[in-house]
Amino acid sequence: MSVRSLLFRHAWRHFQCIRRSHGIVMTQRFYSVNDTCTASTVPPLYPDRPIGLIDLVQEKVPYDAGLQIQTHLVNRRHAINKQKQQGEYHVEDPEDIIVFLQHPPTYTAGRRIRGRTELEEEQRLRRLGADYFETMRGGQITYHGPGQLIAYPILDVRDYQINVRCYVSRLEKTIIDCCKEFGVQANTTSNTGVWVGQDAKIAALGVHLQRYVSSHGVALNCNTDLSWYNHIIPCGLADKRVTSLSDQVGKEITPQQTLPVLAQSFQKLFQVPVKPIQPDGSLMREINSILMAASST
Repeated sequence: MSVRSLLFRHAWRHFQCIRRSHGIVMTQRFYSVNDTCTASTVPPLYPDRPIGLIDLVQEKVPYDAGLQIQTHLVNRRHAINKQKQQGEYHVEDPEDIIVFLQHPPTYTAGRRIRGRTELEEEQRLRRLGADYFETMRGGQITYHGPGQLIAYPILDVRDYQINVRCYVSRLEKTIIDCCKEFGVQANTTSNTGVWVGQDAKIAALGVHLQRYVSSHGVALNCNTDLSWYNHIIPCGLADKRVTSLSDQVGKEITPQQTLPVLAQSFQKLFQVPVKPIQPDGSLMREINSILMAASST
């Protein structure tokens, strides 16, 4: 049995938790591992219903603001589900959303080492000029920063007729398809993420599902300054290296250039339209309010 299969089995057994709140049983599942999934091409329940695209790539969104945006969108998606159950459903923008953005230099620790990073190590990373956060995504420590295209899909996986394992597999296939458009042959390995060959990681992946609604997502290195990775052991893999689209093709490929290609890959692999949300709509105003509040602190 492969390392990925063993990790998935472990996650399935140990990262299911039942919470009781106000007499309601809610299931919250956390996964950081991936595996191939033969059912990952099953068509969605609503193939004509688009995923909304929020483009924040021009900005360097602070990591904590990105978390706030995700929390807001997850809560929104849960509220939509509740409205639909009560027959009161009305929404201006698409139910499911993908947020595309960049972060300033930031190191993040996933659940596998959350709470176990020594203060001295955190301070060392902060002295480099980077932020540091412990998160609820899967995986270990990694880096996010300028030149890296982040995609945070906030969607209900049930509408795509996939379980968590197949959702992760589809995210992998989406990144692989995007890389192919730039002439980069990417693949999966026994380790998490998307790779070029067996030893060069081009995209990190970590997901968090709460009552079937996803958050966190993928980080694709476009023209990232790879020297930031020299200060950590990315994802705990000491014998591997990190690469980028620009590194692979020998010319500059920016997140701005990559965004429409990655959006098209999402559309292709998730089999629904991906369309920008209304720039003057209520949802975009809510997102801008979060960003403004973050910039004033």
